[in-house]
Amino acid sequence: MIDLHQHVNSTTQHIARAVRIMDAAGIGVAANLSGGVVTAAAGKTSAFERNKRLADTLAPRRFVLYFNLDYGGWGEPDWSARAVKQVEEAHRLGAAGLKEYKRLGLYLRDKDNKLIGVDDPQLDGVWKRCGELGLPVSIHVADPRAFWLPYDDKNERWKELKDHKSWWFGDKAKFPAREEILASLNRVIERHSKTTFVCVHFANNPEDLDWVDRALDRRPNMMADLAARIPEVGRHDPEKVRRLFTKHQDRIVFATDFQVYDRLILGSSGNEPPPTDADALTFFSKHWRWLETNDRDWPHMTPIQGDWNISSIGLPAEVLRKIYFDNARKLLVRSLPLPVVKASRLNADFKPDGKLTNPAWAKAQVARLECTLTSGAARPGIATEARLLWSDEFLYIGYRAPYTQLTQFLPADVTKERIGLWDRDVVEAFIGSDPAKIGTYTEYEVAPTGERLDLIIDPPKKDFAWDSRFEAVVHVDEAAKLWTSEWRIPLKALAAAKPAAGTRWRLNLYRHDIASKSFLAWSPTATNTAHTPAKFGWLEFAE
Repeated sequence: MIDLHQHVNSTTQHIARAVRIMDAAGIGVAANLSGGVVTAAAGKTSAFERNKRLADTLAPRRFVLYFNLDYGGWGEPDWSARAVKQVEEAHRLGAAGLKEYKRLGLYLRDKDNKLIGVDDPQLDGVWKRCGELGLPVSIHVADPRAFWLPYDDKNERWKELKDHKSWWFGDKAKFPAREEILASLNRVIERHSKTTFVCVHFANNPEDLDWVDRALDRRPNMMADLAARIPEVGRHDPEKVRRLFTKHQDRIVFATDFQVYDRLILGSSGNEPPPTDADALTFFSKHWRWLETNDRDWPHMTPIQGDWNISSIGLPAEVLRKIYFDNARKLLVRSLPLPVVKASRLNADFKPDGKLTNPAWAKAQVARLECTLTSGAARPGIATEARLLWSDEFLYIGYRAPYTQLTQFLPADVTKERIGLWDRDVVEAFIGSDPAKIGTYTEYEVAPTGERLDLIIDPPKKDFAWDSRFEAVVHVDEAAKLWTSEWRIPLKALAAAKPAAGTRWRLNLYRHDIASKSFLAWSPTATNTAHTPAKFGWLEFAE
């Protein structure tokens, strides 16, 4: 599961606490939107670079970091050009996206003390470059409608406002109307149609579901996250909410606004006693309850946001997986942590039969191929399982591939290799045993007919004459619409030295399925080619 909206302070203790709670709650990856700026004084390291290094060291594969824009020097003739350079530097450093806070239109002011608008032309280069580099923009503008209403104890959000006077924007002499700020963001989204904008807090307008529906209809590059707004959305008619989520199931992402600083913040906070780790687990569990059950009239997860109950929307499983995982995985296809799969140690070698009947396969970890190579879009209907085993002599790979219709070269000729095998249905493995030579690896392909191909990639050369002497047996179950493939590759063909427990090699696994027009990748490359070794995952040899 991916939480696309967290804020975790970049210290050892705060990251450790966040991971401990994520583990208990079932969150696999989180987007830390407080990654910091990429600017730094000469000879210094930027906050973003320090924060990313710390997260990757302390909690590898658990966080992606968004960067934050540095507005220093706003209004200077070259500010826009320097801001674009920030985007490019963030991309180089591995940022997953840009997070823009609600400061635009409400807090940031120029040298003349005028508010900087969301749609200020000086920012156009930033939005445009984010789109060109595949960096999504998570953007917060305005705030709850109640924050523009009178500042008194009759305001339904008084519990929050009395502890956060700076969140009240009802002074018309200082702040624009809420609707004006929302309209300015809409203009930005429309001007930059090739940039994906994740409008946080349920499109920044959870009070008006019809408005959100129309906005998503009109702006295909707009998405909505759920962060800290289930208490508001949950007040609406649950059937209406369910219809909205079902209609826009490809555009809504799971997010919580879970924050870890010296105190936990569970969507929002005030001067109440600090929440405990147990409170945080209750916070997450109430998200599951609202999305998955049909419970009615129960207390929501962030009491300070209002004295009312909410009702659950009971989404079907196919919609839940998109909101929990698939939509964010597609959005972050360029930056998600590389996957790792462990090959289980065999006690004794065996001859492949193509049916994966050896009991050792059942104990091996599954590597799932269910996302497309380029976009990361999920294809659950043809989700393919791969498992890996190893012995002193061989690396074994087994595939289980459901299908609707097989597309093959016929008549098949298993007596020789077929160049171009990849143009029909096939499963593939790319294996790089030398981390120091990332561009050099071996490629293996097997078709449902039993035809196969192996070669060495050592750019710019491709050695098709090379023979690894790998074995591959295929079985096609027409009744079950499933084809399986079982391989045995000599380790001496893969590396000069045999691996030991703990050894890691680079690996990617693929499947081409013509009938569904899908090229699946275990680790999507976010490019137009499988030959992108920087995006290969890791094979770890386990005991």
